[in-house]
Amino acid sequence: MNPTKFTHAFLDMILQKKCSLLVLLVMLMSVMDAQDKGIHFEHGSSWKVMLETAKKEHKYIFVDCFTTWCGPCKYMSAKIFPKEEVGTFFNNHFINAKFQIDSTARDGEEIKNQYADAAFINKMYNIKAYPTYLFFSPDGELVHLELGSSEADAFLVKAANAINPETQYFTQVKKYEVGNREPEFLKKLAIVAKNAFDQAATSKYAKAYLASKPSLENKETLRFIYETTTSSHDEGFSIMMSNPAKFETVVDKKELHDALKGFISIAEAEKIDYAFQKFDNIQWKTYSAALATQYPDYADEIITDYKTSTFGNKQDWKSYALAVDQYATSKHISNAQLNDFAWTIFKKCDDKTILTAAAAWSKQSFEKEAKKNPTYMDTYANLLYKLGQKENALLWEQKAMAEDIALGHDTIWEQEVIDKIRKGLPTW
Repeated sequence: MNPTKFTHAFLDMILQKKCSLLVLLVMLMSVMDAQDKGIHFEHGSSWKVMLETAKKEHKYIFVDCFTTWCGPCKYMSAKIFPKEEVGTFFNNHFINAKFQIDSTARDGEEIKNQYADAAFINKMYNIKAYPTYLFFSPDGELVHLELGSSEADAFLVKAANAINPETQYFTQVKKYEVGNREPEFLKKLAIVAKNAFDQAATSKYAKAYLASKPSLENKETLRFIYETTTSSHDEGFSIMMSNPAKFETVVDKKELHDALKGFISIAEAEKIDYAFQKFDNIQWKTYSAALATQYPDYADEIITDYKTSTFGNKQDWKSYALAVDQYATSKHISNAQLNDFAWTIFKKCDDKTILTAAAAWSKQSFEKEAKKNPTYMDTYANLLYKLGQKENALLWEQKAMAEDIALGHDTIWEQEVIDKIRKGLPTW
């Protein structure tokens, strides 16, 4: 080989390796920089050591309680914790810790070494949802709690509340326990309890506030009652049931109706210990009549929910269809419900008579709408196909596709249905 060419080739190889190393180094520095800007979590420290460090440095402690299967937990770790503005605030004010509450076969040594502390935190502070954020004072006292994922701005508000004695949940609870019953204090405390997902406490503080007889002409009061009512046992439930028109000035009518229906439905099911599967026709008739007397504006929906759930579990599709038929003329039935009922029958049942009934519900879900819902039309097309009406089914699936195209949506799934219908293949 020509010595000159060899020298040039050797130099090119060295330069290529240097460039590759440089690119790798830049990437590594970028990752480290991103991690450096976010929240700095303690690694290898025990809970006891963290408490000692917080006391020594006069810092609060932030604890992220998470699980490996929790989607919102993963979102916070990947998207929110690494943000510079989040890291700046938390690193300045907190000793930051993460505890994995569950355990998996893939856990590394650091996680395994924290098993005991994680179990202690879980039991001591009764963690029920994920992610749960615990905030401790520099002296190691739990002063605040927050739950759930949020964007950076909202998360920073939560953190700011945690270091402000006027907004710390457990600090405010202590004021209540020593006798503070000022209406405005009780009102704020109920909201803080609600944000902490403490249902029993929310009900207690809201009831104490409502004892002061705030005016129902005040929209802020109406909104407070709506937001802090968590069950039919709450004071707010009876107030809303007695004054629906007032609450419709601050809450969407359907939203209010659905909330009240939900409270009634849960209370009624608990009252009979969810024994609907044991009901015979006479018991259903008797119970339905009693519920209609007590809750005339909600009974038909609630009974239909109970019946379709019960008969669906039993795979008694004849009784299921009869229940839906009786409800199909209700003023409260929604197109979404009709579609769901019809789709359930399409997937689960082969009886032609019941499929025909389901096709009628399905058509009702979209036929009177100015803008047809392609998903509901697809349900109708599938039911027609299962009934043996191939050409009619193909026509309706093509109409569904046309609606989706007009909306700018993906139509791959509709094309798949069309292809199966044309080939005579099942779509179920």
